[in-house]
Amino acid sequence: MADVAAEAGLSSGAVYTYVASKDALFHLVFASAFGEVDGDGASLPLPTPAPGETLQLIAKGLGREARTPRMKAALEDPSPTDVPGELRAIIEERYDMVARLWPIFAVIERSAIDLPELDALYFQRGRRGQMNQLVRYLEQRAAAGYLRPMPDPAVTARLVTEAIAWFAWHRRGERDAAAFDEARTRVTVVQFCCDGLLAP
Repeated sequence: MADVAAEAGLSSGAVYTYVASKDALFHLVFASAFGEVDGDGASLPLPTPAPGETLQLIAKGLGREARTPRMKAALEDPSPTDVPGELRAIIEERYDMVARLWPIFAVIERSAIDLPELDALYFQRGRRGQMNQLVRYLEQRAAAGYLRPMPDPAVTARLVTEAIAWFAWHRRGERDAAAFDEARTRVTVVQFCCDGLLAP
């Protein structure tokens, strides 16, 4: 709380005129990120949330903001007419989601170390579920001859995921982050993944 106060230019005690506790501040981070704050400031300090309330807020927000409808549609289509276009749309969808939500993901990943319920929600259900979807997609399209058969689809899915995560998110913390043009970075990552996966 002292660090938050210093960053905001407040005394440590003044923070508590806005939020009633650390748990209230933690809840506010996600309420703000997911557009759940009314903004009138009439009921300050914000009260400490009920047990499980913040986890429910995060689950609801991620369920709404981290959806991958293009992937879902592809998994439900056994006879695609345009696999290059489909694959590009899937990679773009994932890249854009990470580029948009990375500040939320960063808070969740740092906090999940101390919160087993959050770890289960984000890592075990959310991230693992999306990874499994990508593995299934790669297996299905490779079996049908549309994509290159890879020795290990799970490794391939992780390779694609990590490339997207680094360029859409983790590079922002690097010293040379400004050397990467946003639009060209996105196009290059998408093109690289598609060229590597599409069957000759």
